[in-house]
Amino acid sequence: MTSADDASQNTASPRRLLRSLRDVLFENTPQTPAEVSASRTLSSDPTAAEVEAARSVLRAAIDAQLGPGIREFSLQDQALTEALPDPAQRRRAALRVLSLKGASREQLCLEIERALSTLDGQAQAFAHKLRDRREGLETARRECIEQCARETSEAEQAIARLQAELETLQRASVESQARRDQQLAATEATLGELRARELGFQRAAQDFEQEYLNLKTQLCAESV
Repeated sequence: MTSADDASQNTASPRRLLRSLRDVLFENTPQTPAEVSASRTLSSDPTAAEVEAARSVLRAAIDAQLGPGIREFSLQDQALTEALPDPAQRRRAALRVLSLKGASREQLCLEIERALSTLDGQAQAFAHKLRDRREGLETARRECIEQCARETSEAEQAIARLQAELETLQRASVESQARRDQQLAATEATLGELRARELGFQRAAQDFEQEYLNLKTQLCAESV
């Protein structure tokens, strides 16, 4: 629903009332009801409180522009409700009463035109407010979408960098473990060689020690 539709929906009822009064004053009551645009569709119905609030604002703006003639016309119209149930007859009778008090048709029509102009001005001002509000909301929505896209892109890039760093660290860890295993295996092999050499040295030393002990024993025995 456009801004113009919003404004026209809230002002349609007062505008129809004012135009009906103007038609009565000009003796130009239409034979067929006024056409209503069939292209306008409502996405949602306003609440009673929203309609009443709009009517209160519009009524205050219109009343400020209505002259004493239209006010007197409304009082006469209400006073003749029971005596003249037909709205057209009642309004004509009220018009005759006002003419006796010096209020001419032209004066009443001028007051109604001023009220209609005020109503149109209110509708335009309301439409401008709705347009500005919608533009602000659209801007906020666009900025929100752009910010989300920007932050998402930055987060995805950061995730990609972290994944690359993680993969690098994982490869470094695997390579370090492989080097450790190789080093440990080489160390164990060297230790095994050292133990074998140690044992070989000990056996050789024991053999030489035994040999020289035996030789010593023999030499000592011959000297005796």
